[in-house]
Amino acid sequence: MNIMTTKKFSDIDLMKFVDGELDNKELSMDIMGEVIAGNEDVKERLKVYADTRNILTKKGNTLLLSLLN
Repeated sequence: MNIMTTKKFSDIDLMKFVDGELDNKELSMDIMGEVIAGNEDVKERLKVYADTRNILTKKGNTLLLSLLN
């Protein structure tokens, strides 16, 4: 039997959290709580956004940045 689970946090909220743009302090604390508790799903999703942010903000990555602008 395949059971779909509802994600507690939206992708947009997690992206904003990684970028430091999530204005909801309670939601930020909930995300941190899940990370501290070892929620692997949340940790994996955050890692994707953190890795992407790292790639996009590296100096010298002008080709990709120019394509996105």
